[in-house]
Amino acid sequence: MNANILVIDNEESIRFSFHRFLASEGHNVITAATYREALARMDEMQFDLILADIFLEDGWGIDILEEVLRRDIKTRVIIMTAYPTTEAIKASFNMQAVDCLAKPLRQKGLLYSVNKVLQQIEHGGNDSDHVGKS
Repeated sequence: MNANILVIDNEESIRFSFHRFLASEGHNVITAATYREALARMDEMQFDLILADIFLEDGWGIDILEEVLRRDIKTRVIIMTAYPTTEAIKASFNMQAVDCLAKPLRQKGLLYSVNKVLQQIEHGGNDSDHVGKS
């Protein structure tokens, strides 16, 4: 499944790397550096999957989850964090994130998580299905 994927992270190197990895798999990848930029991208097009860093310069990845729920957007969200705390992971899953990934991420781990979520979408998996901690 070729998907529209939004990558939200304030680190340019992560946006660049994720774009390269995911585009090489045939996906249409759009990036955003901030919460506000991500909202603008979400206004412009529908995404199948959003990868959001939990800490953004002007907001939180949890805010992205809240916005997806508020707008009733049919997309999946994977939260990423360099500081995986039990509270952050619980909050992410409570807000219907499908996975919570600990940084630094390796290409193999990222692609595994993304492909698992996209397979769930393709096979009509329940929106609340969690991929599991990677």
